[in-house]
Amino acid sequence: MEKKNSKILILIFFVAFVARICFILTLDNSVDVWGDWWDELGWKLASGQGYWVNNPYFVDGEPFYSWRAPGFPLFLAGIYKIFGHSFLAAKIGLAFISSLTAVFLFPLAAFFVGNRAAMACAAFYAVYPVAIFWTGYLAPETLTAFFVVVLTFLSVLAVRTDRLLICFVSGIIFGCLFLTRPLTIVLFPVILVYFLIHKQKIVKKSLLFCTGCLIVFPWIVRNYLIHHTLVLGSTEGGVVFYIANNEKVLGEPSGFYHAENITEFRGLSEVEIDRKFYRMGFDFVKKNPSLYFKLVMDRFVRFWRFFPHTISGPGEPYSKKHVIISVFVETPLIILGWIGFFLSFRQWRNFFVLHGFIVTFSTFTILIRTAIRYRFPVMPLMLVFAIYTLWLFKKFRENHARKF
Repeated sequence: MEKKNSKILILIFFVAFVARICFILTLDNSVDVWGDWWDELGWKLASGQGYWVNNPYFVDGEPFYSWRAPGFPLFLAGIYKIFGHSFLAAKIGLAFISSLTAVFLFPLAAFFVGNRAAMACAAFYAVYPVAIFWTGYLAPETLTAFFVVVLTFLSVLAVRTDRLLICFVSGIIFGCLFLTRPLTIVLFPVILVYFLIHKQKIVKKSLLFCTGCLIVFPWIVRNYLIHHTLVLGSTEGGVVFYIANNEKVLGEPSGFYHAENITEFRGLSEVEIDRKFYRMGFDFVKKNPSLYFKLVMDRFVRFWRFFPHTISGPGEPYSKKHVIISVFVETPLIILGWIGFFLSFRQWRNFFVLHGFIVTFSTFTILIRTAIRYRFPVMPLMLVFAIYTLWLFKKFRENHARKF
């Protein structure tokens, strides 16, 4: 990398970090408004209490040992181990990760556009309001987006170089991503197909990538020893699927509804409850295909809408300020992003991993359950496509000017 580019990236990181810290300091950092087990699990790990939560359904029930995937709690535990149980320290850690994401966007975008456009991509993410916003809350969105960007960068690098170690490292990053957001397991075949398309050392690259993915193995073994059955990610997936796929969901502003009779779950184990919820959700889908189709269409709109529902939000509803900022920022970003997405089909082999990640992740999210924040992990990739659109437009104008 040129020395000039390195200096600019350092400046971008600094601007991104300062912007995020300034936002974090406007919040009450003495409390965790998210309150969704992440902090609890992180602190238990850091303080040597193990990895478990009280039974979410029955006060007198057995603890749950795999309720959440461990990626984000491990991140929090590392910070808590050093700085104590500090929400401010955890948020500063997220600010650091988010700022690194901006830096990694430069080499990723540079694969597809010129260095100047790629630098613009990184600079925009440095001040991207949504990226800044999520560093203020103890939720895995920021970490997930970081792993998505790094994994995409390493995947492209793996097919453009003969450095096989890159494939191994990309497998490790994929494993970290999966442990942070288990749904991202759907990205696994996208990477293997991407290697296949480029036909260079396919077997070696695929094997090294899969070897790196074995970083998830200790978690799977640990779950098997506890539950005596296979649990890949977490035991929360069933209830997440069911509450978004039942007869009372459509028309709910939140996009989900707890319609279960909890007494039916009395006496079931953690895994049995999870699987029962999955069966209930799939039974609803099979019996009500037209209603399920309506739910999916509703979730498609929720996933790609330009502004959030004011009823939701971390700790309190999103305000009108959030809506206005979102409209002005997300609208051009999503529109330009989709234009670039389709224009890049002319070079689909080069862009395949970006296409595949966005389509696969968004599709499976929409089929299961969604909210506007669920799209955040792929928004850095949409930003690459948005910059690609502007870059193509600039090239078109330059070529047009030369003719005259």
